[in-house]
Amino acid sequence: MYQTEDTIAAIGTAMGGAARGMVRLSGPRMAACLAGCFQSDRPRQVEMARCPQMISGTLSVACHDREDTVAIPCELFLWPGKRSYTRQPAAELHLPGSPPLLEMALDGLCAHGARVAEPGEFTLRAFLAGRIDLTRAEAVLGVIDAGSSRQLDVALEQMAGGLSGPLLKLREDLLQLLAQVEAGLDFVAEEIEFISRPQILDQLARGQKIVAAIQLQMVSRADQATLPRVVLLGKPNAGKSSLFNALSRQYGSGRGVPSSALVSGQPGTTRDYVTARLEGANWACELIDTAGDEPQTGRSALGQAAHTSAHEQYRRADVRLLCIAAADLLANPAAGKVADWPSSDRILVTQSDRISGESPCRLLSNGLPAGAIVCSSQTGEGLQEVLAAIEGLVLGAVDAGPQAVAATATRCASSLRRTAHSLARAQRLTAKDGGMELIATELRIALDALGKVVGAIYTDDILDRIFAQFCIGK
Repeated sequence: MYQTEDTIAAIGTAMGGAARGMVRLSGPRMAACLAGCFQSDRPRQVEMARCPQMISGTLSVACHDREDTVAIPCELFLWPGKRSYTRQPAAELHLPGSPPLLEMALDGLCAHGARVAEPGEFTLRAFLAGRIDLTRAEAVLGVIDAGSSRQLDVALEQMAGGLSGPLLKLREDLLQLLAQVEAGLDFVAEEIEFISRPQILDQLARGQKIVAAIQLQMVSRADQATLPRVVLLGKPNAGKSSLFNALSRQYGSGRGVPSSALVSGQPGTTRDYVTARLEGANWACELIDTAGDEPQTGRSALGQAAHTSAHEQYRRADVRLLCIAAADLLANPAAGKVADWPSSDRILVTQSDRISGESPCRLLSNGLPAGAIVCSSQTGEGLQEVLAAIEGLVLGAVDAGPQAVAATATRCASSLRRTAHSLARAQRLTAKDGGMELIATELRIALDALGKVVGAIYTDDILDRIFAQFCIGK
């Protein structure tokens, strides 16, 4: 079982320097730990605190190369009772965000009776104390890991109870229904009817609708936790790899790093797919360069493998960008109507630098769909427009995605299916005059499955899997 009666501490802000940093503390010995290293501007303000408040003062930290301590100005946010996140006495120390300074502050708290928290232990204590349920705990992780504004909105809505509210209401209704069914079993000899079969059917139908709605809410791509996938497609030597390198250099998470995709005038240089992460202000995606689509006739075994890999990436993509070389488009206007890639989200006319004196207007007048972008990885022409198009397409793909964080959707899928099946069996039994004891059994199975979703029923193994994904300090 989990130990919740000791006092834990951890740095609660991200790694690296910042203007401000925070050290979090929770547990019954919170006040004693602070008494050893925090001095309020007003004497005994911490000891006398009876409600949440902010207290200014100094924190004494021991420097590794000095024998004495140094007083650092800081602000203490104090929750002395059970109105904290963990429902224990808790505090946050806000001080300059120097990593060595934050480490020394943490060492000082541990020297006065605290211990370093395990990953996710603050949120785990909130769950064990009944402050939040498991869906809200997973939403905390969803907020931390959100890769886009849409994912953040979904996690915040779930953390506010958007998922647990309907689930808890359904569980309460089914508990009430089970109590009425079992009460009838206790008085079967007296022929007292606590609830009629039509009433049972009506409540079961309402429960099934709620479960179906929640299941639909959780439907998503199997890999929703990963970034949206943006795939570059096209014929060999269409400029895909050069465009991939230019975008990753200018807009990738590792800006300025050497190119990762091989570029050559020889067709078919790229055989396997290459990936890079692109980032914007409120979005991120995985950019993928694929092998060129060679004609099927005369295709080697290696060429066939590359073709299969490219089409697999095409199938799994959230956004598909078809690259057509500008010279090929001018020579053959039908190149913009490639039948092999009928479902591209946007057409990119690449290598515009190789066309002397040709304007984008002439290129775009050759029957290309609206929104086609003329670009060059060599001169930089159109790259910002390409990035803006990727951003819009990625955010659109994310907006059409799931309404629950990925961890919750994965964990709850089987439990919700079990709930739905049990309610359906209970409905069939009720309609066919089945025994009330069998209906009660199905209701208990449904309640057991719902209990696992919200955490009313859990095992240490489930909690370990969930909270091991958290970082320390959350």
